[in-house]
Order: sequence, then C-alpha cells, then structure tokens
Amino acid sequence: MSLFAAIGHLSLAVTALVSGRRSALARPLAALCFVLFGWNFATLAEHLIGGPTFAVLDSAFTSLSPPLVLEVVLCFVGQARRQRLARVLVWLVFGALSAVSLLGVVSPEIATWIDSPRWAAVFLLGWVPTLAFDLFVLVRHLRGAGDLAEKARTRTVLAAVAIGATFSTSDVARGLGLPLPYLASIGTLIAAALLMTCAVRFALFDRNVSTRTTVYVLGMIGAFVVAYLVLFRVFAGSLAAQAFVSAIVTLLVVAVARELGIALAESRERVQRLAVLGRFSAQMAHDLRSPLTALLGAVDVLEGTSDDATATRKEFLDLAVAQARRISAIVDRYDRMGRIEPRLTVVRVNEVARAVARAHALPEASLRLDAKDPECEADRDLLESAVENVVRNAVEATTSLADVTIETLEEPAALVIRVTDRGAGMDARQRERAFEDFFTTKPSGSGLGLAFTKRVLIAHGGDVTLASESGRGTTVELRLKRG
Repeated sequence: MSLFAAIGHLSLAVTALVSGRRSALARPLAALCFVLFGWNFATLAEHLIGGPTFAVLDSAFTSLSPPLVLEVVLCFVGQARRQRLARVLVWLVFGALSAVSLLGVVSPEIATWIDSPRWAAVFLLGWVPTLAFDLFVLVRHLRGAGDLAEKARTRTVLAAVAIGATFSTSDVARGLGLPLPYLASIGTLIAAALLMTCAVRFALFDRNVSTRTTVYVLGMIGAFVVAYLVLFRVFAGSLAAQAFVSAIVTLLVVAVARELGIALAESRERVQRLAVLGRFSAQMAHDLRSPLTALLGAVDVLEGTSDDATATRKEFLDLAVAQARRISAIVDRYDRMGRIEPRLTVVRVNEVARAVARAHALPEASLRLDAKDPECEADRDLLESAVENVVRNAVEATTSLADVTIETLEEPAALVIRVTDRGAGMDARQRERAFEDFFTTKPSGSGLGLAFTKRVLIAHGGDVTLASESGRGTTVELRLKRG
C-alpha cells in the first residue's frame, strides 16, 4: 500500500503541475503530494531496508503535511489571503517540528525522541485543531456553494481530506501506545484517488484533465518509483551510492516532467496570446475605421467641389480637421491606457454610468443613480473604459440585459459605481484570480478587462472589489475618492 500510495501521490503532483499550471490550486496540491510521496516512500524504505535515516525522513515529511493540507483547503475555498495569520501560525509550529526532526540524522537523542510518545503528542496537539479547522472551512464552503459542479468538487475534496487525514492520524496515534492499525498509506492512497478523479471528472484545476495524460503520468511515475526501490535494495550497504543514484533518477524524473509541462504550457500560452493580440488589433481597427472613413469621404467631396462652393468646402474642411483630431485622441487614449496615466478633471459618475449603459443598450431600469449626482476628480476616458470592461463582462455573463444593473452611490469616504449581474458567477478559485492578467473564464475572453480596471482604479487612489458565487451572479464595486 505504501508503494501504491507513493506512486499515486507523485502522479497527482506531476498532473497538477502539468495540467493545472494556471490553476491557483496546482502548486499547493503538488507540494502536498510531493511531501506525502516522501512520507510513504520513507515508510516503505524503512520497512524494506531499515536504518534510522528513513525514520527521521518519515517524521520530517509527516510534520510538513498539516500546513500543506491547510494551504490546499484555503486555496480551494478562495480564502488563502484572508486566512494569512492562520497559515503563518501553522507553518511556524510544524516547520519547527520538521526542522528539529531532521536533526535526528546527526543526533541520536533527537532520533530517540522521534520514536517516543512525546513527539507524537506534540504533533497531535497541533494537528487535531488544524484538521478541525480544515473540515470546518470545507463544510461551510459546501453549504454556501450554489453550483452543482462546485458542490461535487467540494464533496470530493472534503472526503479526500477527511479520509486521508483520519487514516493518517492512526499511525501517529500508535506512538502514544494506542492499539491502532497502520492505515496512513491506505488513507492517503484513497485521498489521491479521489483528487485524481475530481481532476478528471469535475475540473478541479479549472479544466478537465485528459485520461491520456493521467495514464501517461501514472505509468511514468510507477516506473520511476520501482526504479528507486530497486536501486535502494541493490546499494543497501552504501549510503553514498544510494544518494548518488537517487539524485540521477530524481533529475531524470524532473527533466521528463518539466519537458511535458513546458510543451503543454507553451502551446496554451501561444494560442492565448495570439487570440489577445487578434482581439486588440480588431478593436483598434474598429475604433480608427469610422473617423478615417469620414475623413476620406470629406476629402473626396472637396476634390469634386467647384471653386464657387466656398461654404461647402469650409464645412468639409472643418469635418476633416475634426476627424483627424479624433484619430489623434484615440491614439492618445490607447497610449494612456497602456501607461495608466490619469489626466484629472471633474467627472460626474452618473454621466459615466449613463454613457456606458447607452453603449451596451441597457434599459433605463438597469440604472440606479444617486440623486445627488456626485462628482470626483478622475480621468473621464480611463474611468469610462474601466466601467465599460466590467459592464461588458456582466452583459456577456447573462442572457438578458435586464439582469444587469449599474448603481452609483455616495458614501462618507468614497464614490461607488456598482455593477451587478445575475449570470453564472464564479467559484472560489476563480474569484481569487479574477484580477490577474490573462485569466479568464470565457472561451473567447482576453483576461485583460478586470486587470485593467483594477490598475485604473489604483492609479486614481481607489480600488475594486468583487463578490461572486457560482450560479448566483457577480457584483463588482469600483470605489473612488470623493473630490
């Protein structure tokens, strides 16, 4: 069971890094799986080969598992930033325990302490409340999830944590003298199987992992783990030879996994960036085409106008100049958008809201504007573009324009523009990454809209907040300083 668990965890780690590269959950889950692999492999090597070194490694890896489980859980529910204090506290406790345990390699006293009930008591004293917090957070997330797919993912992760953690605790509890069987390998293997199933069927990494990739990774990792064991048995009498050969095999594993990951990542990023450039070019061409058409039309008319039609010639000359200035303003606007350099003027937020609503043909009922018509100092073009990005997302997320509302309100310390939709919403992991560049939940999205909006608001001394739930819509608030 330790052998199967080691293969399963290392396979899940590689799968997370390869197929879930853009998922916020991939790295903490991969780190946890690497630690569980080391734990199971050390346990297996201790039984097959013996020696105090593997017992020390077992204890060190065991100590690192609680903070990594917490990282995975908080990342899954989208509260990694909010629970920063709890994360730091757990890392300090178990990081110190792992570091002290590693000293058992050179200190016989610490090696003896690792095998005593005192080490087990210290570990359980920190692990039990951490596990209770993990389960509480997952249950609360399950109750609040409105999307069926998110509920399925949460149930699977909850089962994986509950089974893996409970079974693993039995091994540590044996150190207190309790008559419990060794269940850690079975529990962690079941947990790995559940998470792999969730990745394949329920898009744990924001996209389904293909069965072909899963089988390839399992086969590759199985071969490498068996190779490790054979080499440890062959060079059982020489620690130096074991270390040298293990390093070579490890480098080979890393090289193969890295090449696979780079190939998939480069393919995805190339397609995505080409799509972004294509959409940006199309938008630029659209914005420039109208004034250019008017300018060329005016010139054509001027060329065919007789000399005595002075008024007509002046009218079209004025039009040509106006359109040329319009082109210059558009180019300047794109330049300022790239550099986010606001040119502050007095702006009425109600006017910005009305302009954006007209651009998207929103009904009058969608506007809920503050009766005081509040003002602030802002760059009208940049602010309007920021609001337009949010409203476009809201419109694309719904099936009816009536499901989108734009509100403006004046608060004691800020002016707020609130955009609400009743669309599909986001899950916790999508909310956590919503403002990252190139992150999008739409097949044709660029992933630049909300990131640009946040930069604009920060440049104005304000901020953007997002609240969303799967199946219940999204609310984005743009907060500006009162002026």
